[in-house]
Amino acid sequence: MNDVRHNLSPTDRVELLCWLTCGCLGAYYLNGSWPTAAFHVQAAHKWLDRHKRQAEWLAIAKLSAIAADLAQRHSELVDADWARDAVEEILDSDDLNYQSELVLRVLDECKRALADKRPAD
Repeated sequence: MNDVRHNLSPTDRVELLCWLTCGCLGAYYLNGSWPTAAFHVQAAHKWLDRHKRQAEWLAIAKLSAIAADLAQRHSELVDADWARDAVEEILDSDDLNYQSELVLRVLDECKRALADKRPAD
């Protein structure tokens, strides 16, 4: 029985942020409106459970806020013809396709956003 959950590593934080941001974009694509906090919490816990990770609620809240901001700044992506298939793939799967142009763009933005938020030591 291996139910051990690990804390988020820096790579995990980027991947969770990417998952949340892509989820926001997918929800916006489907509904034409931005998802609620409950959506972010549910999406975060789905990712955490699948990857056997744990995070404090404050970390999830901060990542969710960054994801919402990133998604809103890049909402034009869901209107691009080339991105529609990628958005629909995200909606239909339980994980991200890191070969997808859309996911690669979002992942790059997530890396930059978290690098900008690192506390000075």
